[in-house]
Amino acid sequence: MPPENSTNGKKAQVLGPGTLVPLGLVITLCAGVMWISNQLSEIRFKLDTLDQKLENQWTAQDMENWVLRLQMANPDIQTPNVE
Repeated sequence: MPPENSTNGKKAQVLGPGTLVPLGLVITLCAGVMWISNQLSEIRFKLDTLDQKLENQWTAQDMENWVLRLQMANPDIQTPNVE
């Protein structure tokens, strides 16, 4: 016969009134960590998107330089004025 896990011949309860509060607290903490992780991931994605947009800006100065190089390489092409 297998030995019992308690005193006085009664089996020990794994879940009882004393363990429900700590179990609820652990579940709440895990859910909070997951929520915060999700929020930080969204913020990271938005920052990466902004960083890419800032790196790939096509400024008016870039446009003017490109038009001038195009005109020098192709004098017969009509190019619009950059405003």
